[in-house]
Amino acid sequence: MVIVIAVVILTSLSFILGIVIVLVTSIYEKKDDKYEEILKRLPGFNCGSCGYAGCADMARHILEEKDAYKKCKPLRGEKLLEMENYLSK
Repeated sequence: MVIVIAVVILTSLSFILGIVIVLVTSIYEKKDDKYEEILKRLPGFNCGSCGYAGCADMARHILEEKDAYKKCKPLRGEKLLEMENYLSK
């Protein structure tokens, strides 16, 4: 009888933790969408002239500090306007 109760408890706990993982993943994916949108608006040269390891690293920093995009030297013209418009939302 004790084994049956232990199995029921562990199964219930696993189910609840599974739901928590799904909820946390969905929250993370929403942030990831914003990361992808920012990365898409960067030039994609991965030159490092901004001081970051590349455009992907810069996109992560832009999520933390919106003005970080100003360090990107190749970001000009239409791409710059797109980035400014996207971040001003």
